[in-house]
Amino acid sequence: MQLIEIILFLTLLLLLSTILNHYVKAIPVSLIQVVFGCGLALIGNFSINLSTDWFLLLFIAPLLFNDGRRFPKDELWELRWPIFANAIILVFITMFFGGLLIYKLIPSMPLPVAFSLAAILSPTDPIAVESIAKKVRLPKNILHLVNGESLINDASGLIGFKYAIAATVYGAFSLKSAVGDFFYISIVGAIIGVATMLLISLVRKWLYKNGLTNLVFNVVLQIVSPFVIYLLSEDVFHASGVIAVVTAGIVYHVNNTSTQSSSAELQLISEQAWNVIVYLLNGIVFLILGIELPFAMEAVINDMKFNTFQSIGYAVVTWLIILIIRIVWIILYEICHNLITTKKVGPINIRAANIVGFSGVRGAITMAGILSIPWITVQNEAFPDRELVLFIASIVIVLSLLAAVIVLPLISKNDPVVSYNNDNHWSEEKARIYVLNYVIDDIKQMDRPDKHICNILIDQCELMIRQLSSIKPDELEKSIRSLAVEYEHQAVKKLVADKVVTSKEANAINYQINHRELKNLVAFNDFNLKLEFMSAVQTTKLWLFKQRSDKEQKLKIQKALIMVNDYTVQKLKEHGDSKVINSLVDEYTNLSLALRTRSLDYEKYYRIAKERELEAYRKGIQELLINDKISLKLASKLRQEVNYVENNELSTD
Repeated sequence: MQLIEIILFLTLLLLLSTILNHYVKAIPVSLIQVVFGCGLALIGNFSINLSTDWFLLLFIAPLLFNDGRRFPKDELWELRWPIFANAIILVFITMFFGGLLIYKLIPSMPLPVAFSLAAILSPTDPIAVESIAKKVRLPKNILHLVNGESLINDASGLIGFKYAIAATVYGAFSLKSAVGDFFYISIVGAIIGVATMLLISLVRKWLYKNGLTNLVFNVVLQIVSPFVIYLLSEDVFHASGVIAVVTAGIVYHVNNTSTQSSSAELQLISEQAWNVIVYLLNGIVFLILGIELPFAMEAVINDMKFNTFQSIGYAVVTWLIILIIRIVWIILYEICHNLITTKKVGPINIRAANIVGFSGVRGAITMAGILSIPWITVQNEAFPDRELVLFIASIVIVLSLLAAVIVLPLISKNDPVVSYNNDNHWSEEKARIYVLNYVIDDIKQMDRPDKHICNILIDQCELMIRQLSSIKPDELEKSIRSLAVEYEHQAVKKLVADKVVTSKEANAINYQINHRELKNLVAFNDFNLKLEFMSAVQTTKLWLFKQRSDKEQKLKIQKALIMVNDYTVQKLKEHGDSKVINSLVDEYTNLSLALRTRSLDYEKYYRIAKERELEAYRKGIQELLINDKISLKLASKLRQEVNYVENNELSTD
């Protein structure tokens, strides 16, 4: 299989796993991806040959940069000491004691290899933690702790892992040399990360001020930054690319939040671009994990050193070792914290320690690190027990996911639902509904001749409120709306029969009718296969028989649409005087009024009404913020969306 085919195939599986997870929410998507990968390897004998250096660059560099980008959160500041203790001290304790215990468990495994296995099993996965937290009622302080440590322990775990791997590959280890190298690669890596990111930011701002405001250029520049920084640190200065990209991500975040952004649209687009990249990389790593698992198992069995049950037993015991070390550490940390703050040991919350222990799910970084283990040493010998290490790490990842899904609901079921926000803060949905109602009230106060345009904007806001409230139309409303669309198509057929419009012009009119109704269905969270098919047919006809549309023809179609709307209103009124009928009549009347005045400064009036609407959005957001109903972060997000709409709809050509 060619590289491009492999990427497309893995992406397709990734999308399928997300669809399945949507309907089977109890199973984490990462676990589904592992199963898909296993199935692919077992049924299709599918395998991927991975280069160690490329794997580190492609997966670890962007994932760690993204971790750094997300790190400094206000809500995590209170837990900074336990976060740093878990992310750094616990990682090296796990590496040392876990490595020794694994070595005792598997005597044939060299000690440096055991250390490398324990080190790479130390980092927790932020994506896996967040996905599980959506389904499990975790105490918010524990989720903040686990989420916070997972943003830092990737770097510390990978540093310990690389040293242990280096000791195995080169066959020698000097503590003095290791300490010196550690300080060199850490300090120089951090300096390179900070300096390079600051330089990139300065260049970007200078180019932006000098007119290079192209959004695509700026987003691509941000995306390639971690790759450049990682290569510069590793290949040029022989420092830690891991620390370089993490510090670069932190510098980017601090620099981005401490100064005014160049463009709200740029921030929104770059954030979405990173979401796509992280989604793809995390998903592909878990698919590769599943693909590698059967091959690792086969290699372990063929090696004849260990049988199947023995290998599985090693993996289960290794997971228990890592879990117990984590739980014991949490208990000891709590005892030390109590002694320092209250001079007493105090009561120890064993349940909380277990929750923190089982919340430490392993994921993408662990798998990426394991897959980067070289095949041979400098003596041109096979890397010792590589297949067994890969197999144990894969099983530990799967066990940590399964344990979190099964055990956490049992031991945390009485805790309050997790929330990153102040307890008094509203949810995002509630805040959006409030702002939309604020906008509706503000628009209603406008006293203008273009009132029908205001009514159209109000209808749009009301549809969005229904969508946010998950309110679907009842069967009566559905049937009347469906009837109204039939009347519209009847009117179009009548216009063709009376030779008011041609069949090609009728296609254009039918397309507009179907397109508008599909937008309404989306707002109602509904679906109509017949309408989707009709819209697709009309779109195809328009594309195949596309003609040049002059001003006269556009005016002709506009008049025809007015006649269609008037006909529909007339037919709807024949069904009596009900709330649903009156609402639809008003909707079609407003559309007709808008079409009639389109030539009479319609764009000007629409612009004025839209500017008033966006200003009301901003006022509503500000009111919620002043009254401490929403966080500054949510307010910033809502404002950015308003800025984006303003850029998109009101920008002049």
